[in-house]
Amino acid sequence: MEKPDLSRRRFTLIAGALTASQISLQAAGTRTAQEVVRRIQTSLGGEWPPEGPDGFKAGDPSTPVTGIATTAMATLDVLKRAMKARANLVVTYEPTFFSRQDGPVPGDPVYQSKKEFIEKNRLVVFRLRDHWRARNENDMLAGLAELLGWTKYRVKLDDALYNIPAASAEDTVALIRKKLNLRGGLRAVGDRRAQVRRVLLYPGVMTPATMWQRYGETDLIIAGEVREWENTHYAADIFTIGEKRGLVTIGRVASEDPGMRVCAKWLKTIAPGVPARWITTGDLYWRAV
Repeated sequence: MEKPDLSRRRFTLIAGALTASQISLQAAGTRTAQEVVRRIQTSLGGEWPPEGPDGFKAGDPSTPVTGIATTAMATLDVLKRAMKARANLVVTYEPTFFSRQDGPVPGDPVYQSKKEFIEKNRLVVFRLRDHWRARNENDMLAGLAELLGWTKYRVKLDDALYNIPAASAEDTVALIRKKLNLRGGLRAVGDRRAQVRRVLLYPGVMTPATMWQRYGETDLIIAGEVREWENTHYAADIFTIGEKRGLVTIGRVASEDPGMRVCAKWLKTIAPGVPARWITTGDLYWRAV
């Protein structure tokens, strides 16, 4: 049997076609979850120990990725919305399985149902918290400011402080509720008629030490969550002695959600061709009428 005469020009055309085919397949979302995560790890750098909080939490890393969803917390509702959006790699900031260890909860029906849903629908869950926070830019804070419409009001040299247009505390809280689509999770302490000009944003958990250190710099602190018996009642006593300062807590996950919106935008640059979208966890609380 004669060997086909493969000219250099024809070889180049075939090789080019194969390369184009590979790119096309990648653009269609055929990278595996492991390959996408490897790109994330390379871009962010640092050590990624197996026992650390960041890593795969559920699903098969060899699964081809059809889309990426970022979220502050991979609740079952978020997982269902990700599946409907054909985003089978879910990048979450907080744990998936209700604890710091993020591991199995033997015999628990909620854990079992969630795990079975992930496996049945071929979803993959990857936690990205410590390495995302370690970036030079404070993306969690910047994301919250962006969603509130306050980015341009940032005080130079301090990305947590913002000089916003003056308004009453009540009106400012109403704006926060509207912009973040909050229902029952928002709580406020202080004089509702006080004038607010400078605010401090603190997504996540604000410790008592941080609050005591920075309270005097601002008219209103907007935090994710605090220790109620320390921070909240400290703010209440400040109000009682006549200080016109306030504290608003919007919920830990609700405060972190906007930062994962930024993460979705960033992932589009890390894995071009793979659709990436943000799915908000939302405010799970409801208010009694």
